[in-house]
This record gives sequence, structure tokens and C-alpha cells, in this order.
Amino acid sequence: MTSTDSPSELSSALARQAESVASALCDQDARWGASGWTRRRFLSGMGMVGVAALGTQLVTTKVAYAAPNTASGNTLITVFLRGAADGLRILVPASDGLGVGYLRSVRSSLVPADADLLSLSGTSGWALNKAMAPLMPFWATGELAFVPAVSAHGISRSHFQAQQYLDRGGSDTASTGWLDRVLQQLGPGTTFRALAEGSALPSSLTGSQSKLVMNSLKNFAFPGWDGVAGASETAIRALYRGMPGPLGEDVPITLGALATAAKARAGAGVHNGAVYPSGNFSSALSDIATLLRAEVGLEVATVDVGGWDTHTDEAGDLDRALTSASKSLAAFLTDLGPARRKRVSIAVVTEFGRRVAMNASGGTDHGHGSVMWLLGGGLARADVFGRWSALSEATVASGDVPGLNSAFAVLGELAQKRLNVGSLSKIFPGQSVAPLGVASVY
Repeated sequence: MTSTDSPSELSSALARQAESVASALCDQDARWGASGWTRRRFLSGMGMVGVAALGTQLVTTKVAYAAPNTASGNTLITVFLRGAADGLRILVPASDGLGVGYLRSVRSSLVPADADLLSLSGTSGWALNKAMAPLMPFWATGELAFVPAVSAHGISRSHFQAQQYLDRGGSDTASTGWLDRVLQQLGPGTTFRALAEGSALPSSLTGSQSKLVMNSLKNFAFPGWDGVAGASETAIRALYRGMPGPLGEDVPITLGALATAAKARAGAGVHNGAVYPSGNFSSALSDIATLLRAEVGLEVATVDVGGWDTHTDEAGDLDRALTSASKSLAAFLTDLGPARRKRVSIAVVTEFGRRVAMNASGGTDHGHGSVMWLLGGGLARADVFGRWSALSEATVASGDVPGLNSAFAVLGELAQKRLNVGSLSKIFPGQSVAPLGVASVY
């Protein structure tokens, strides 16, 4: 085939090639019938034919059978701040009753000055780092809340172990992630029911349930250049039409997902005057907003944000990261608008907190209790939830914020009240999941 071929010639050539490959596959099936090989194994091992061509855009998609589900119509988004964000510089215990005096004595230059704190009305003296000012309007509307001193028994100071432990729902040995188990309990949904925005599947979604992983909605399309992509897709569709077996199901669903994504892209665009800052986090949230408005049946979504490990020069680095993250989240909520975001709840988590005292490099080392941010619809109210012990030499746990509030209790409450997931015993096995009252029933 040459660059001078006409579109009709190209289409005919692709169709002939599709028929040829289909015939070859049928012959191979017949030959492998008695040997134990299957087409799925062969394609997986050799990466041949059109499915491999989809691989760069569609990391994984599995069949979502069209049975009715128990979906609430709500969406839970988890944002994982990889690197262990310092909760004490994000949500500051800014009153004597919360222990600000002790905090200033051990990390003086890391406690924002009073002028750089945003008081959280109705609390006992909590305040936000001024870098989070873009989120303050959502405190006024009851769409912003926090839980300090968050951790879980079994979390170490290792980034990898702690992240895996949280993603696996409180286990070092579980083979599936907690969100995958949520999906299993919710039952079948659409192909877009679960989405990971990024280059890899997070451990929280590891498992057998259907999900999509994509780098961007823009690139979630059939590969190829203009004039070839359409003909190639037609050929692939013809190749697998009516074919029995897993690929006969998976490939049409994959192509259907691409068609759904194309329709969503056609309606893409920022609404309500939202202004997203530049960066991958903003792009991911903008994509999710587009899919939510397209009503594709999205139940859970994940976004990972790196760069929160602040062993040196924490004040500048962390505040820049907070400014960017806050602007991105504020733009996302604004983009959705008050009505649509009532069905969207966001949990911002990190693997552990930092030491209470500052180190010699102007940063903080690995600690224990962290802070969780909650945003969007379905919150009980704007508040700081959970237990807290005023910081002092006597109350810190080996130099760390003690883990007084279970991360799994908060995530579990959101899953129960916003997604109607039911029992949490198999989602967070062996973990304490007593609700803190952060959410309202869907």
C-alpha cells in the first residue's frame, strides 16, 4: 500500500486484510482446540492484530454486562497525594486549645503567620494555609470539610508500604484494591463506571472489575492519522463482529467506549467561568468533569498527584503544591456547577503525615497522622471532623501526630452513604470503620 492510494482503495485493502486475519484466527482456533491454547492467550502473548493497536490508549477494559445495577447516580473521586503531604501545614491547629503553642515551639518557621492563615468559622480554632484560599468559597456552602489525625493500624513510615496498605483497604496481602471490591459489591455498570486518570492502574482499582485507565480524554481515541483511523476502526469492527469468545465481546465494547468518549469530547468545554491552572492534575479533573456532564455512568474515579515529599525547604515547595491543587479542585467544582456537583464527592488522601518537629533542612520527615480533605456534594456540613488531642510533648506519639481517626472509616462512610455499597466487611476486612458523620445519605 502506498501514500497515493485513495481512501476507498485503502478501506478495501484494510477490509481484505481483516478478512484474511479473521480466517487465519479461525484456522488457528481449530488447530489449538485439542492443545489447550486459546485465542486470548495467543493475542496476549504475541500482541497481534488490532487489539494491540488500542493498547496505548486503552490500558484495560473488561466486559461490563448490561444487567441493571444498584448505582446511586453519585460518583466518588479519590485524589491521592503521593509522597505524604504535611497535614500540619495544610490544616493548622491555630488555637491554644488545639496546641498551636507547642507546634510553634518545634517547627516555628513552618507554622504560617496569623496573616497567612484562613480561619475556619464554626470550629474550635482550626485554620487553613492561605495557599488554599481558592477553596474557601466551598466552606461557606458546606462543600468542604477535613479530618485530621488520620491513619490506620498497620501503616508504616515507608511510602510504598503505606500507599499499598491504603490502596488495598488495610492489608499487605490482599490481591485486590478497595475500590475494586466496592465495584464488585455495587454490581455491573457501564464501561465508564470506573476510571483511573493517569498512566497506570492504581492498586486501589486492582482486581477483576471493569475499569478504564487513560492518560487523557483527548487521546482516548482509535490510533492513527486522519484518513486511516476511521478505515482501520471499521476493519477491526468487521474483524470481530459475530466472533465467539472473549475478544468477540471485549473488542466491540472497547470500540463502543471509544465512541462514547468521542461523544463526550464533542461536548467538552469549561463551564460556569471556571479557570483551570496548567498541569496534569487540572487536565485530569477537566476530563472527569466532561465525563460527568456526559452522564456516562461514572461511579468511581482516581487521580494521583505526586511531589508531596518535603524533606527540605518545605514551606515554599508545599505552598506551591497547595496553591496548584487548590486552584485545580476549585476549578473542577466551579466547572460542574452547584447542581451537578451535588452528586460528586471527593476524598483527598495521602499515605501518612509528617513529623511534628521540623528537621535541620527546613523540612519534615516521615510521620504518622495525616489530614484528609473532603469536597463536593453529600457532606454533612463544613467542619473539621473526628478526634484530636491538643499537641503537646505528652500527646504526640513518638514525635508524630497520633492516628486518632481511621482513613477507612471516612472512605467507608463515603462509599456507604454516597454509593450505597452496603456492608464494608469485605471492603476493609478487619478494619475499624465506625462512621464519623462526615456524609449524608445519597
